[in-house]
Amino acid sequence: MKKLYYLSLLSLAFIGMQAQTETLLGSNFKVGGFGGPFFQFSSVDGNFAYYSGGGGGVILDGKFFVGGFGMGLNTQHRYDIPYLGIPTEHELEMGYGGLWLGYIYRPTKVVHLNFSLPIGGGSASFDRVGDGFSADITDAIFVINPNLGMELNLTKWMKFTANAGYLLATGLDNDYIASDALNSPNLTLGFKFGYFAE
Repeated sequence: MKKLYYLSLLSLAFIGMQAQTETLLGSNFKVGGFGGPFFQFSSVDGNFAYYSGGGGGVILDGKFFVGGFGMGLNTQHRYDIPYLGIPTEHELEMGYGGLWLGYIYRPTKVVHLNFSLPIGGGSASFDRVGDGFSADITDAIFVINPNLGMELNLTKWMKFTANAGYLLATGLDNDYIASDALNSPNLTLGFKFGYFAE
């Protein structure tokens, strides 16, 4: 009987100590994850441009996220570039990706704000049309696209996003396209699927 009594006291003391323990992240801190496709409308050299891609990451307490992304240019942008001394039609091929950081304001509301910062690198190449798209010129680029927008909670596991931003790309270094030709305001639409830790 005494053993049972002491065991009960020991258990209550242990529970009491657990209840008083404080942690840096708090007892309700949650970790989730998400991923999904994105569609971006922008411009290249003053002409309409459409990119597609996707991204995903880890979401902390429903508010902060860190992950990765990738985007590729889908529209045709052609330039006459000399090849063996003859002006030859080339098409711009571009892709980039990297780190994706973000903050979500009041994520449990049906409509809420978000800020995100995709930052990374890629390449812009000019490929000969009709020659198996052989790259004659390739520039490494660095890209940053700060943006602000809204999210719509469609379900507990799916959100629709719409963000406006400005794409800044450096690294274009050739005689056939302006060094700032990729810089442009943009609109990005997308979907996120996952557990959002809200």
